[in-house]
Amino acid sequence: MLKTGTFILAATFAVALAAPADARVRQVQGSVQTQHGTYHGQATTTRQPGQRTRSATVVGPNGGQTSVYDNRSWGDGAYSHDRTRNFANGDTRTVDADATRIDQGVWAYDRSVTGRNGETRTQSGTVTIEPNN
Repeated sequence: MLKTGTFILAATFAVALAAPADARVRQVQGSVQTQHGTYHGQATTTRQPGQRTRSATVVGPNGGQTSVYDNRSWGDGAYSHDRTRNFANGDTRTVDADATRIDQGVWAYDRSVTGRNGETRTQSGTVTIEPNN
């Protein structure tokens, strides 16, 4: 994440249709200039009913590369979010989150995070969502 510096953003946007006919694909490329050098990035996002996937890569001024793959899906009272991030030094961090509606406004969830050090943390429980009136 860039926190300081003057930057210039050059982006190219492309929108294309992909099979199936109701899927949308968006590709983005850009560069950012900071006091540390130029970072180049690209991302592809595919959306279709009940699912969104995204893959992105950033290459730093010294050639180090970080990438992320993110998949979200939902439907029939279920939600899933899986993410894998690969860092320039070879470390990997993964997140696997799932939720299931068990009643009106009540969801059960499970979340597992495996950090860069290989240790896994898990959470589970229920959450109640009150409607906005």
